[in-house]
Amino acid sequence: MESEAVHLRARLEHPEEIGLTRWRRTRGTIGAHTVDVIVSGIGLINAGAATTALCTLENPAALLNYGCSGAHREDIAPGDVIIADRVVHFSSLVVLPDGSRRYQGFSFYVDHERVLSESIPADPELLAAAQDAGQRLNLAPWPGVEHRPVVYTGVVGSADIWTQHIDSIRDLHSIHGSLCEEMEAAAIAQVAAMHGVPFLAVKDISNNELVAFSDLSTPTGTILGHVQDEVGKRAAVLVEALISGMT
Repeated sequence: MESEAVHLRARLEHPEEIGLTRWRRTRGTIGAHTVDVIVSGIGLINAGAATTALCTLENPAALLNYGCSGAHREDIAPGDVIIADRVVHFSSLVVLPDGSRRYQGFSFYVDHERVLSESIPADPELLAAAQDAGQRLNLAPWPGVEHRPVVYTGVVGSADIWTQHIDSIRDLHSIHGSLCEEMEAAAIAQVAAMHGVPFLAVKDISNNELVAFSDLSTPTGTILGHVQDEVGKRAAVLVEALISGMT
């Protein structure tokens, strides 16, 4: 979302707008590195399409996906940050005749060879660098939350689904071990794997339906409109620290 992109875009040195076909791309530098901030739009299809365009037209050294997410545990609060050690695609499933669900995971081809995987892991070097950056940061508290944000490492669930039903959230956590859910990482992770590009997702928590219901209908007509200035902010700070520390 544009509301997520603004936080990293503001941290770029020498920013310039150079569109990526249909998507907004802002190119600048962080430390010694050239960084493209791309707004794909919400959802797996939008994210997959934008990432494919980037990988086709450019040769990215890494793909970093950041933004907001919803918690899958009661103790994870708005403002907390999740570094994904792996991503699961929880809408990839078969509904069996008895109504039960079998999760399929990822299925894609690399050089004509089919890849089947329950999850896509983070690039180990990017993961270690992000964890190191997270330990050094002193992130600002989320409005109304007393404690400073906690940085977790764990599973990020991804689908074109916003789960607000409490039992369903608990089921997803039980099945996948997921700490949060969002709507883009699975597609970006798969495209990265297909193109052999190192990948990492960093998500901050914007809502916890297990604690307080988040109404999708907001006065501004946007998702989480009441906290638009906060979504993605802390994930962007961690991503900036990660890039700054890369050699």
